[in-house]
Amino acid sequence: MKAEPEFEEIAGGDDLAPEEAARLRHVHDLLVAAGPPPELSPGLAKPPRTPARVSYLPDRRRGAWLLLAAAVAAAFFGAGYLANGGGPGTPSFSATRVVSMRATGHATAAFASIQVGERDPVGNWPLVVRVRGLKPLPDNTWYELYLTRKGKIVAPCGTFSVRGSGATVVRFSVPYALKRFDGWVVTTYKAGDREPGPVLLTT
Repeated sequence: MKAEPEFEEIAGGDDLAPEEAARLRHVHDLLVAAGPPPELSPGLAKPPRTPARVSYLPDRRRGAWLLLAAAVAAAFFGAGYLANGGGPGTPSFSATRVVSMRATGHATAAFASIQVGERDPVGNWPLVVRVRGLKPLPDNTWYELYLTRKGKIVAPCGTFSVRGSGATVVRFSVPYALKRFDGWVVTTYKAGDREPGPVLLTT
C-alpha cells in the first residue's frame, strides 16, 4: 500500500507565506481524510450501446413542411425586416403603418411591404417599398406600384427596377387621399404600352 504523500513534499519547500502554507495544509488534510474516490463498477465502465434510428418524413409531409417554412419566412420578412425603418443605403424612416404584399401566380417567390409615413404639410404621403423575389426585367420594362379600388388599378405611385436576388428598397411620395383606395398592386410596365402588365404582388 502506498503511503500518503507528506504535505512538505507537495508544497515544495519553505517558499510559502505562513498564511498560504496554513491554508494549503488544511486542504491537504481534508483530502487525505476523504481518501481516494470509489472505483467505477465494471458495468458503468462503458456507456450502453443503443441502436441509432433515423426517421425520414414522407415526401408529401416533407413538401408540406418546406412550404410552411417558406410561408413563415415570408411572413416574418414582411412583418419584421420589412416593417423596420432603415436598411442598406436607406435613411431612417418612421412608419405610421405597414402594408404587406403577397405574390400572385405570376411571381410565386416574391413578397414585399409598403411603409406609409406621416403625411407632410403639403399633403404628400412618403412611402418606403421593400421587395424581394422579383426578377430583373428587360430594357424599357419596369415594375410599377399602383393603388387600387374595388380590385381595379386606379392610381400609379411610381416605377422601379430590381437587380440580383437581394431586397430592393425604393422610396416614393404620393399626393392621393389614401383612404379613398382599398389596396395596392405591383405590375410590370413596358414603355409604350397603354395598359399595365400582369399583377405580380397584391395586398
